[in-house]
Amino acid sequence: MTHQMVLFVMMGDGGLFHNGQYEALERDALYMFMPGDRVQICAQGEKPIQLYGVSFDRYALTNKTTNRMEYAREDFFPLQGRVKTVGNHTLRIIALLISLQGAKTGEPRHFQGQQLLLELLDGLLECTPTKSGDAAVRLQETIEYMLDHYQENIQMSEIAALGQFHPSYYSQIFKQIMKKTPIAFITDLRINKAKELLLTTKKPVSDIAASVGFNDEFYFSRRFKRKSGYSPSVFARKREMTTISLSSPYSDHLYTLGHIPRAAQIYRSIPMKTQELHLPEHASDPWNAGREIFMKVKPDLIVCKDNVLAKAQEHINDIAPIVSIPWSSQDIYQHMQTIAGLVHRQESAKHWLEEYERRAETWRKKLRGSVGSPTVALCVCRGRELRMYGARNIGHVFYRSLNLAAPDRISRQMKRYPAGTGFTWTSISPDEIQYYEADFLFIAVENASDKQRVFHWMRSNPFWSSHPAVRKQRVTFINWEKWMMYSPSGIQSQLDEAAYLLMLQR
Repeated sequence: MTHQMVLFVMMGDGGLFHNGQYEALERDALYMFMPGDRVQICAQGEKPIQLYGVSFDRYALTNKTTNRMEYAREDFFPLQGRVKTVGNHTLRIIALLISLQGAKTGEPRHFQGQQLLLELLDGLLECTPTKSGDAAVRLQETIEYMLDHYQENIQMSEIAALGQFHPSYYSQIFKQIMKKTPIAFITDLRINKAKELLLTTKKPVSDIAASVGFNDEFYFSRRFKRKSGYSPSVFARKREMTTISLSSPYSDHLYTLGHIPRAAQIYRSIPMKTQELHLPEHASDPWNAGREIFMKVKPDLIVCKDNVLAKAQEHINDIAPIVSIPWSSQDIYQHMQTIAGLVHRQESAKHWLEEYERRAETWRKKLRGSVGSPTVALCVCRGRELRMYGARNIGHVFYRSLNLAAPDRISRQMKRYPAGTGFTWTSISPDEIQYYEADFLFIAVENASDKQRVFHWMRSNPFWSSHPAVRKQRVTFINWEKWMMYSPSGIQSQLDEAAYLLMLQR
C-alpha cells in the first residue's frame, strides 16, 4: 500500500489481517491504513463482504516564499487501524462518498469528494477522545518549546512534529487542552512578553517588538492594540489595572495600597474579598490551578514571587504578562515600592511607610523607658525542626522596627547582607541554643505538640535550662502562622504585639 486509505465495511462475514494481527469484521466498521501497511481480507460464511475504500495522499506546507510554496507528502495519521468513533454524521459522509464513486479528476464531483474526505478526517480527529499520559507529555513538550523559543519564526508543522503529532490533530488536541489554537497561543505569549518589558523597562517600542519576535514595529503595534485594546505606549502608562496575585505577601501589599486583585492567593487573616487561588508556596509544590479562572478574569498583570515564576510561566504566561518580584533579595519595603510602581500607587506606598515608621518610633521610645536595650533571640519550633531567625519574617519587627539587639551569631550573619535580605534563618540542634544567649527568648510554635517539646527541653536539657531568658522566665510563645506573615498587615499587627509582650516581662 503506497497511499493512506480509509476502509469502510458495509456488510458481510469475515476477518481482517492488519500487519499480521487478526480482527473480525463488523458491519459499519471503519479502518485507517498507512502507506506500507499489510492488509488481507478473509471472507467467511455465506454473506459476501461489501467494502468501500478511499485512497488519498496528504501534503503539508514545508516552505513558503513570496513566489513559491513547497509541500511534502506526510505518511502519518493519528488514528490507525480500527476507528471506534463512527457515528451517524460519519455514516452520512461515507454514504455521500460512495455515491460519488467513479468521479474523474477535475470534475466537480471529484472536488466534492475531496471536501467530503477532509470533513470525514476532521470529524474523526475531533470525536476521538484525547488520551492522557504519553500524548499529554508530548503536548507539554511542545508548549515548553514555544515558551523557550517564542521570539523565533516557529512553524506549527515543526512543533507538531516535535510532539509526534499530525498537524491537524495537534491543533485539535491543543485547543481542547489550552482553549485556544497553537497560533493564538504563540501570539498571546509574544504580546504578554512585550507587556512585561513595557511594565518593567524603559526600552523603546521598536526594541521590545524585535525582542519578542516582531520585525516590524508598526505591525507589532497593530497586533498589540488588537489584543489588548491599547497601543503599547498607552498600556505602559495605564493607571487602572486588573491584577492577579499568585503570592500571599504580594496580595497583602496590593490590599494595603488600596488595590484589590481580582483573584489572589491570600492569608486567612486578611479581610480581602476576592477570588481565592490555591497555588504553590514554593517552586517544589505542584501547580493545581486550572486556566479557567485566569482566562475569565482577563488580567492586565499577574504578580508573583520569583520562586514560583517558572511554574506560572509554564501554565498561564499566554493569558497575561507575569512580573515576579524578587523575594529574598528584596526586603518588605522594597517589595512595597516595586509593587506600588507596577500599579501606580507610589503615593499610597509612601504614606504607609511613613505611618508605619511613626508608629515604630513611638514604641521604641516606650520600650527604652521600660526595658532598656535588651537582647532578643527568636526561635521557631515546628515538628522536629528548630530554627533561629534574623531580621526578616519573624525578626523584622524585633530587629528592624524596634531596633533590639540579636544574639552575636545572628548579628554576624545579618551584617553580611543588606538589611532584611539574604539571611532569614539558620537551622540548629536543641543543644545549640547555648550559642544564642539573650535577655528575652521568643519561640514561634504551630501547635501544642511543638510547645510541649520546648517545655521538655527546658526541663531536661542543661543548655536550655541555663539559657539566660529561661532562667529569668522571659520566654514567650507566639503563634507561628501569625508571625510568619512577612507583609504589611503582618508587621503592623506584630509590632503592637511584640512591644506589648516585652513590656509585660520587664
